[in-house]
Amino acid sequence: MLQLFTLSSLGRDFFNIKMLIIVLITIGLITLMTILTYALEHQANQHQAPTWRYLAHGTEAVSVLVSMILLRQIFITLNSGSVISWTYATVQLTVLLFSLNTMRNLAVEVINILMPLFIYGQAIWLGHTTQYLPVFMLMTVILIGTVIYIAHNYQALIANQWKYLGFQVLYSGTWWGVIWSFHPFKLTHTLFIILGFIVYMWLIRLAVRWTQKFFDEVLTFDHQVNYDELTGIRNRASFDSSAQEVFRVYQRRNMGPVTMAMFDIDHFKNFNDEHGHLAGDAVLRHVAKFVDLQLKQRSTHGQLFRYGGEEFIIIFRGMPALEVGQVMRTIQRELAAEPLEFEGSTLAVTVSIGISELQATDHSFTDWFVRVDDYLYQSKQAGRDRTTVENRLLTDN
Repeated sequence: MLQLFTLSSLGRDFFNIKMLIIVLITIGLITLMTILTYALEHQANQHQAPTWRYLAHGTEAVSVLVSMILLRQIFITLNSGSVISWTYATVQLTVLLFSLNTMRNLAVEVINILMPLFIYGQAIWLGHTTQYLPVFMLMTVILIGTVIYIAHNYQALIANQWKYLGFQVLYSGTWWGVIWSFHPFKLTHTLFIILGFIVYMWLIRLAVRWTQKFFDEVLTFDHQVNYDELTGIRNRASFDSSAQEVFRVYQRRNMGPVTMAMFDIDHFKNFNDEHGHLAGDAVLRHVAKFVDLQLKQRSTHGQLFRYGGEEFIIIFRGMPALEVGQVMRTIQRELAAEPLEFEGSTLAVTVSIGISELQATDHSFTDWFVRVDDYLYQSKQAGRDRTTVENRLLTDN
């Protein structure tokens, strides 16, 4: 992994134009990894399905390995086929520690734990000494403990700058101990190496904090504009833009069935009148959370919106109206079977539903919307807690 053992070579390695190029490339790679992590975690949180979580964590782990391979190839190009350098080791350790701090998932934790074993095995295969195997074993045990602690106590670490710095020193120090065990160098150099690593991590942390701040602001703005403050689901503005886009795409090309389900809470005014507006708010949150969770658990890919008041809309892509009707009727029954407990009162909550598929004969979005609204009205006229699909009342038989 490295083979520089004099103070002068250490200085030449850390302070030259190639080092600057590597620093910029590493910051760029880590910024891309940060963006990828934010995007994947956002999608996983949106879908709340184990498959999405596993996919996000697996992709993050792959991005770490790909970044390390890219850095290796870049180093080989810049150094005429050699990766023997303090800088090379430092940037690789930076990527590993960054991934541990930022991604915080089991796959990345395992990579950090297995990497010293891989590096040592590679060194032995290349003919390096095993004279200091006990040192390697001791350093590896300490490093594994450090990795596990950082992975599971990150919030506590960043709350205390000195503790955070201490674990950076411990992480880098034990890694250099691992490297020393198969490639001995003067231990006095370790102080300079660790200092360089900390400065490097400081630069990386500045870049990452700027990127995270930018994404936090973007996500906060998106949430304020497109999400309902009370229920946490998408709002009327988000529905208007999404539905119009669906209609335009459908007109341009055949994208398969697209179905709209509209439902509202039965006798909602009674909750406000008899139990107060806080009860009404609780009912809205209960219905939104319950339906949203059911849609995600069933992998329907339905988008839930609060249209206004007690009225909600779901857009289903790739599902015909009858299939949507069966799903929604099941959710309807399960919702009715789970009353809401509010301040000592048991509130029975039901919904009425209207469902229709987008048709080629719909000349405008309004045609589709009005038809769905009419079917919702039919469900209410039929006694509420009913589902009407394409002008037909569904039954449980």
